[in-house]
Amino acid sequence: MDARLLDIVCALVCFFLLLALVLTLPAFMAPGSAYLLSIIIFVFAMSGAGIAINRAIA
Repeated sequence: MDARLLDIVCALVCFFLLLALVLTLPAFMAPGSAYLLSIIIFVFAMSGAGIAINRAIA
């Protein structure tokens, strides 16, 4: 798969993951902690996607 397309797909998946977490986690946790946890999970997901992309194109 083309590296640019793979990057766009990973970014969209991570964005929708963030959106889902921001909308659902406050129902189960305190809102402040839920938003912070959402951002932390998003950062780890983006980092993992970057590592996967680098391995795929190398």
